[in-house]
Amino acid sequence: MPENKEKTKLLISIVSYNSLNYVLDLLQSIKENPPGFSCRTVVVDNASSDGTAEYISSRYRWVELIAGTENIGFAAANNKVVKAFDSDYIILINSDCQVYPGAVKGLIDFLESQEEAAIAGPKIINSDGTLQPSCRRFPSMFNAALHSLLVAVYPNNPFTRGYKLEGMDKSRPLTVDWVSGSCMAIRRQALDQVGLLDEKYFMYVEDLDLCYRMWKKGWKVYYYPYSQVLHHVGGSSRGRDIRASFRMQKSVFYFYLKHHRNNWRVIFLPLLLMVLVLRFLFTFFKKIFTKSSGV
Repeated sequence: MPENKEKTKLLISIVSYNSLNYVLDLLQSIKENPPGFSCRTVVVDNASSDGTAEYISSRYRWVELIAGTENIGFAAANNKVVKAFDSDYIILINSDCQVYPGAVKGLIDFLESQEEAAIAGPKIINSDGTLQPSCRRFPSMFNAALHSLLVAVYPNNPFTRGYKLEGMDKSRPLTVDWVSGSCMAIRRQALDQVGLLDEKYFMYVEDLDLCYRMWKKGWKVYYYPYSQVLHHVGGSSRGRDIRASFRMQKSVFYFYLKHHRNNWRVIFLPLLLMVLVLRFLFTFFKKIFTKSSGV
């Protein structure tokens, strides 16, 4: 694994797993929209079988590559980058994203202007041009259970709307509970104080967990809509719906177990577990039905 402790202002960390076409588009967008200050871009390839590591190492000499021998997950792969390279700020960005002009610089300039800000998340646009609900509220176990239970059959339910902060004015920067890890800018000073991503999350919820820990330590998390990023939702996990759903439900349960097992809310964990199992079974049978019907 490469290691270079020469400090840069920004470190961009990208984790890739069998998403070659997406990651190439992302790298091209970063190249076309440089931040204008010292920046190092690192790709961690989690043992892809699509030639990602070989392609990047031979054709993208400005990108530093960490070629893994196994899929260690999102959190562990990003932690490798953060530990190997020094910087004032870090941007974690999914391989299935692309940055728009000024997005990278805007996020870092904003963090520099807000001393209490640990994390800033950009406005994220879906492939079809719609707005992705990338800033959210910390849900109670009760709200998390009802959101998980209802969202598949009644997406516009009040629990999901409240969780996604729908109806809130998102045209200007604002403090939020947490922002999506599909793209987030992080102040190194805050990360050093709070700790790295929790590697017990293989995928999903590590972003919520990090923001939760930042708030607990007195830092703030911001949504910054003047920086924009395109995100092909699910592009990096396409074709693995059932496995992705299992990992999501497992991560959600671990989050509440981690943060509430020592208080009275622990009594609701069995109920939450039951709901998450139902959510996974719904995804499983939907996938089976879709396959059998040829849809």
